[in-house]
Amino acid sequence: MFHDSDLLQALYSSLTDKEGFHRFLEQLTQAANGCSAQLLMIRKRPLRIDHLWHHGLTDEFLSWYLDNNMIAQDVVSNHAIAQPPGGFQSALSLLPEADVSEDYSKWENDQDMLDSAWFVVHSTETHCHVLTIQRTVAQGPYRPHELRALDRLVPFIRQAVQMHRQLSEQKLAGSSLAAVIDMLPDAHFILDDQAMIRHSNAVAQALVDKETCLAITDQRLSFTERETQESFFRSSVQVVRSSHLPEADYRTDMLILHRGKRKPLLLVIRPIESSELMAGGALVTVYDPECRELPSAELIAGYFNLSPAEAQLCEDIVAGLSLKDVAANRHRSEETLRSYLKQIFTKTGYHRQGELVSGILTALLR
Repeated sequence: MFHDSDLLQALYSSLTDKEGFHRFLEQLTQAANGCSAQLLMIRKRPLRIDHLWHHGLTDEFLSWYLDNNMIAQDVVSNHAIAQPPGGFQSALSLLPEADVSEDYSKWENDQDMLDSAWFVVHSTETHCHVLTIQRTVAQGPYRPHELRALDRLVPFIRQAVQMHRQLSEQKLAGSSLAAVIDMLPDAHFILDDQAMIRHSNAVAQALVDKETCLAITDQRLSFTERETQESFFRSSVQVVRSSHLPEADYRTDMLILHRGKRKPLLLVIRPIESSELMAGGALVTVYDPECRELPSAELIAGYFNLSPAEAQLCEDIVAGLSLKDVAANRHRSEETLRSYLKQIFTKTGYHRQGELVSGILTALLR
């Protein structure tokens, strides 16, 4: 079926590879005649994906999966969280007991999905790591001899995942970045390449103690709103993965944390370039408009050479308003605002609102 030595080399290369397990999953998918593969960290209660490495999944699929809470119907995930670590199994044996929605069935049919080979890599009271390799109808189901062949990799995958976690902790222990953020006036969290919090400054700890819209649970940022939690998951996966790419491809994102009638918090996620200290990761900064004066339209216009209308839109976006909110407040159509935003991107060189907000705050916040 495949050459164990080639896959083992790719597996252990993941410990030093800037992309973590992504490349190993690509080779495993090809060797196992699959169409996609994932190594997931699943939170058991509430059931959700906290992190994943993957091959063969698009951003569109991940958005659909999360937006529709499909993990609640995912046959493998729901079964795996109750299982101890073991060997590879076929998902076909689970299907007779599955109770899935019409949307989930439609997705499986549209993607021509037939089977998954999966196993529980590691399990604790709160989380489990699960590896899955999908197949289409054309590729056929996993046969017993194929699952036995995959089982030869199980102890090595389990060891590599554990070593990766240990290495991440050791490398970050001496990070000078931690010392830097301790001196900054805004709340900062350092996330490793699995989006786990490895350091937070005193301002961040005070913010978590004071606010109810975010918390730290099992070394991870968690949010009261499910939509925000899912948006953070998507963003953290994309930002962390971009930390392994050339600077021109870096991905920065921004989330709005609503606080009722109070001004919202701005959460900016920036990639941390992989180095001898970290295998990539993300720096999360939370700006509180009630504690820090945000850049004005006049300041933004002068720095980025924008028109008054464009700069005013930037000020509103940085304040956490959506285009719909800005349209209502400024009595302009959303179409006009999108036109302004396109011009702003052209003038500033940014391509997404998250990048724009991050760039404005980095350049002008004092």
